[in-house]
Amino acid sequence: MSATAAGNQLILEPGAVVVFEGLDRAGKSTQLELLQHRVAPGTVTFAHMPSGTVMFTQELYLLLENHPPASGLARQLAHLACHSENMLSLVDGAASGALVLDRWWWSTVAYGWYGGAVQASGISESTFRELVSVVWAPLTASIVLLFLTPRGEDPNNVSGVEDGYRELAGAHPGLAVVVPDMDEGDTHNYLVDSLISASLARLS
Repeated sequence: MSATAAGNQLILEPGAVVVFEGLDRAGKSTQLELLQHRVAPGTVTFAHMPSGTVMFTQELYLLLENHPPASGLARQLAHLACHSENMLSLVDGAASGALVLDRWWWSTVAYGWYGGAVQASGISESTFRELVSVVWAPLTASIVLLFLTPRGEDPNNVSGVEDGYRELAGAHPGLAVVVPDMDEGDTHNYLVDSLISASLARLS
């Protein structure tokens, strides 16, 4: 049994920004929960975006989920407002330890632009991307763990989203790790090994 599989405590390096990205129902939440139970307590800030860590954005996210706007642009702008509102706390989290994000700006671009909802509004791609870049400028990812194999159907995974993620990964060589289609335990071990190989984590 490898050290990874043996369940040793995982220590994420201070300043590491680890992003879980990808398609809905592809296993991100399960793997985030496994990682959360594996890391040293008090050393990592976990945040789901766009709900974030503050009451305003948590309530706004619930509103968006339960009563989504008809406009795809409105939805993505609301997400970006949540991202902006949480940016200070996210930067503080990375400064005080490690930060693990459930979704990054890639989701906004993949679902919003490549999925077609924002394109239909008439806004240009350059304008949309510039807005996204301005909001996320204070925070840089150390690694993006990219999940592209859904375990079931999800209406959000429309045509174009997966291709968008692959284009984003290709545009940022060395940043994204595409997670293979494996069972839960093997996937967890693969993620831990990826973090260790990238010098972002170590086993105690």
